[in-house]
Amino acid sequence: MTNEIKKVTVFIAFSVLSMHCTYAQKIDKNDLFNTWYLDKYADENDYYKVPKAEQEDYILLKDDMTFESKTEGEPREGTWMLNTNGTYIEIKYESGESEKMYIIYAASRTLVVMYDVDEYRELEAHYVSCM
Repeated sequence: MTNEIKKVTVFIAFSVLSMHCTYAQKIDKNDLFNTWYLDKYADENDYYKVPKAEQEDYILLKDDMTFESKTEGEPREGTWMLNTNGTYIEIKYESGESEKMYIIYAASRTLVVMYDVDEYRELEAHYVSCM
C-alpha cells in the first residue's frame, strides 16, 4: 500500500471508531426529581461565585411535575416539563411566565444549565444536590 492509501484507511477507521464511541447524554426526568441548590456560575473562561442575593436560590423538581423555587429570595411555584428532543427543562410559573433551562450536564449530584434569558445567556448555572 502506498502512504496515501494508508493515510486514507487510517482516517476512515478512526472516523468510524469516533462515530461509534460518541456519547450523547440521555436525560430521564426521573433523574431530575431533586432539590437543586445554585452553587456557581461559569463561562468559557472562569467560575464565578453566586451573588449574595442568590446564595439561597434553589429549585425543587417534584415527580408530579410541579416545582418550588427561590429566586433572589422570592419563593415561586409552578409546573415543569422535560423536552427530551431539545434537552431542556421548561418551567411555567403560576404567574403565567415561562423559562427554558437548557441542560448542559446532569448527574445525581450535579445539574448544569443555561437559561434562555438575555441576562444569563452566556453563563452556565451550576446546581448541586444534597442527596
